[in-house]
Amino acid sequence: MTSYRIVILFVGLAAAPSTVPAHADEMPSPTELGFYVAARLDERGQLDEALPLYAERARDTLTQHDRLRYAAALLRAGQPEAAKTVLDRLASEVGSVEHGSVGRAHAPAICASTALLAGSPAVAVLYARAASTAARRDAGSRLLFVRALVAAGEAAAARPLLAELAAEAGGWGDGARIELARWELATGDAKAARMLLARAVPTSVGQMFQDSVRANLALAEHNWQKAAQVLEAAERKVPRSLAEDRKVDAAWRNAQREVRSAAFRRALALWQLGKHPAAVAEARRASATDEEYVRAATSILIAAAEFAGDRSEDGLARLRVLAGRNHRFREPVDELAHALTDERGAVAPAVEALGVALGESDRSHDFVTHPLVEVFGEAARHAAQPSRAS
Repeated sequence: MTSYRIVILFVGLAAAPSTVPAHADEMPSPTELGFYVAARLDERGQLDEALPLYAERARDTLTQHDRLRYAAALLRAGQPEAAKTVLDRLASEVGSVEHGSVGRAHAPAICASTALLAGSPAVAVLYARAASTAARRDAGSRLLFVRALVAAGEAAAARPLLAELAAEAGGWGDGARIELARWELATGDAKAARMLLARAVPTSVGQMFQDSVRANLALAEHNWQKAAQVLEAAERKVPRSLAEDRKVDAAWRNAQREVRSAAFRRALALWQLGKHPAAVAEARRASATDEEYVRAATSILIAAAEFAGDRSEDGLARLRVLAGRNHRFREPVDELAHALTDERGAVAPAVEALGVALGESDRSHDFVTHPLVEVFGEAARHAAQPSRAS
């Protein structure tokens, strides 16, 4: 399991507790209470109200997790310069950044991972480059740099790095090899990816990651049936509870993210196959992720189902929560809401803007972003029909 955690280098931000302690002697401090409130506001799409509470928590505790959570919230709020101020400080610190910890490890990589999870790959590139430079011989750091470049839409810049990594991959473990295959495929080298994925993997977790990446080959070819089957096989390799809305041990967080990503991609494939209720069920399972691209994409797919089912108010409410939590979606959602309520309104520009916003969160997922936007556009046009609006 360790290799998958180190190669991907995603930081796991602790999930907010679901309830406040019931007894007076267990009541949280004002700072802790503010954090409970912030997390709930954030979930309801009230990031503007949550942001100062996240800031207060970060100032009071100075822990790495709280400052990373604040930086991620700033990125979602469309304040990248303020976020970089927080991340720059974290990336440059020497010594302990956690109360009781023994020291700092991979700080620039953790900053890059935070930005990737928050759907800000251009910011992630800055820190991933620093991590790669500081650890030139570390495959995980260089793979993270590749991942950030591809997510930011800089596939051409990633290809020379991939060539260097491929020349060294003969002695790698399964985790690094599968990640290399993922990015070979994402940059257009399907042949190299297939060769890397051909080797047998002995562990069930490794098989899950391998199947998840293999499914991208089918998705890119719009072979929805095969994609759905491979992704279902991937999810069966690990406990189904991984995709549920629960906190897991740090060693399992990357596996949990992968399972939830697989659930979203399977949801899209099932929708394309006409299995809409099953698609929505899978999308709801995926929506518990802390990966902003997947979270936003599942909201868009479920909203599409609500539009297609003549529940436009529900669909718009869902998208407003998304926009309230991730401000890059504000203008597209406002534009769509106006188009749906104006008999002369055209939904196509709003749908296109929504797709652009989603794509900016992670260009490495363009092969699913484009068909998802097509699905959503069809549903939005259905909802905009005068007979529906009336």
